[in-house]
Amino acid sequence: MTATIAPSANPSGATTLLDPASQPRFVNALPNLPRIDATCGGRFVIEERQFDQWLGLVDPSGAPLLTPVWGYGLRGHDATYPGPTIDAQEGVPIAVKWVNKLPATGPLLPVDTSIHMNDGEREALAQGLIPTVVHRHGGHHSAESDGYPEAWFTQGFGMTGPSFTSPWDSFPNDQQAATLWYHDHALGLTRINVGSGLAGLYRIHDAGEQRLIDEGVLPDARHDIEAIVQDRAFTADGGLYLPAYPDDPIPGTDHRVADELPPDYAGPFPTVLPEFFGDHLLVNGMAWPTFEARPGQYAFHALNASDSRTYLLTLDDPSVTVTLVGTDGGLLPQAITVMDGDGVQEPGEEILLAPSDRVDLVFDFSHAGGHSVTLRNVGPDFSPFQGFNADGSLAGEETRAATPDQGVGEVMRFEIANGPAEHDASVADGSVLNRGFVPLDPNDAVETRQLGLFEQEDEFGRVMPMLGVAQDTRDIAGDPVPFGPLHWDHPVTEDPTLGTTEIWNFYNFTEDTHPVHVHQVEYQVLGKSKIVFTDAVNNAGPSAATPDGLPDDLNGDGRITIGTIGEAPGSADILVGDPVPLRPEELGAQDTVTVGPGEMLSTIMHFDLPGTYVWHCHILSHEDNEMMRPFTVVDPGLLA
Repeated sequence: MTATIAPSANPSGATTLLDPASQPRFVNALPNLPRIDATCGGRFVIEERQFDQWLGLVDPSGAPLLTPVWGYGLRGHDATYPGPTIDAQEGVPIAVKWVNKLPATGPLLPVDTSIHMNDGEREALAQGLIPTVVHRHGGHHSAESDGYPEAWFTQGFGMTGPSFTSPWDSFPNDQQAATLWYHDHALGLTRINVGSGLAGLYRIHDAGEQRLIDEGVLPDARHDIEAIVQDRAFTADGGLYLPAYPDDPIPGTDHRVADELPPDYAGPFPTVLPEFFGDHLLVNGMAWPTFEARPGQYAFHALNASDSRTYLLTLDDPSVTVTLVGTDGGLLPQAITVMDGDGVQEPGEEILLAPSDRVDLVFDFSHAGGHSVTLRNVGPDFSPFQGFNADGSLAGEETRAATPDQGVGEVMRFEIANGPAEHDASVADGSVLNRGFVPLDPNDAVETRQLGLFEQEDEFGRVMPMLGVAQDTRDIAGDPVPFGPLHWDHPVTEDPTLGTTEIWNFYNFTEDTHPVHVHQVEYQVLGKSKIVFTDAVNNAGPSAATPDGLPDDLNGDGRITIGTIGEAPGSADILVGDPVPLRPEELGAQDTVTVGPGEMLSTIMHFDLPGTYVWHCHILSHEDNEMMRPFTVVDPGLLA
């Protein structure tokens, strides 16, 4: 594909970034997200708009800096960033019409049109139009309502993508109580559109959740906190910032974009980069907010809606007990204490939150009256998350943990008043929460698929993360597909039959951790394991021994095969070894789980809806740049 070469320099000239050290922290209240009550069902028209919003930023004189952003809003109401929380009830269907009311003046952030997007999107962008499409992340719904990346539409539906069918989405809400979210999902533009503000929460409620609240096990609605966590960078005048031109600074570092590209780079500008890490942390659209609480228990629903940043969350007050009660797909079978509140900060008392992960927690501030409690991030500061070392420290030679003095080392603060607790939820480690949770049985799986996460280079020598197959297989048309990475537009290779259960094993052959998201299903994690392989040979040609991002054919049999440690030497090229302990956040019903470098993630899932969906890495800069693949759930009745 020939890229459209944009101007070679930032047309706005040298860019000066807003210094996070110049901004106030913990002085502005955590915004309450507006709500759309859909618990009784109905039809809702939700619009995408551009507007100026105060995100807690100030200029050198202390005057507020307004930021142009995009957001969602119910027709007849103001749009907001983040969008309003949609409250739905289990078993009560709704229909939503998404309407693109963005101005026809082009994106807020620079777009690289050389990466995977279709020609219609490029034509729309050239006219100043904005392709958008909404995905209800974690939702159980038909393929037509999934927000397929090529089902995009522009302002007034003047242009639509090849997979567009209707402006209305139907959501049956036939799943248990869970914290879902909705966000833009246009092909090659997700990081741009979500980075501009197109995201919001979608909460499903059910009778089981309400029973736990009525019985005093979980906190009630008066003590319920929603937290959408995102990192952002800003220009000195408060505008959103995404580095894309040669001299653009990389936030949090002394690098510029040109430093991240090959020395002989002759590709397009603006350019995509492998990842984006902002230097300001926003919660519900406010930089470093504060929340006033009283002693007692609070439910805390956290979403990581960042582009690339993985958070490792902890509290600076070890007297606070934190209990994990839910993950992506809803309540856990039993509650798990992740911070025991004994007054001592111990290793492992942290919550891992990768891009698109959600956790439902209960904070117990009973012993924190009169104190400030800061939610801290001790994950990587400005580098990709590469997993953990054996001692629990962050892996990666260049990885540094964020510190409180950095803009990304503190998330928000809780100001706890003095006095007795005004409420007392009884949830504790081992509390029974979800009696209806049914583990999927591996014996029911009709097929096991081996899938791969790869890192390649594009035609310009840029890093291009990809998905593919970790076995020789065939695509949906029956044509052979060898082990290796595949582009977005290669025919489908994963085609489960409607009504069946399968095991999908994801092998990570890259140096970074990737959050793997599968649409339509809620999968369960069977386990993680270390894998051993060698990448020292360029299999694409006779040039010598250089890594090419693919495991080597060590036994010379012409195939790359998978075995287990302990088999006869040379019998396989990839060896599956020791198990990796699962974290509490990886239990229960999941739609996004991380797989680290040199790891295999084994999942089991049941396919009960037909159609074509997608699976991808949920680092937005990765899914926009080829790390996404379609899969099709085949209905045998339609083939008869």
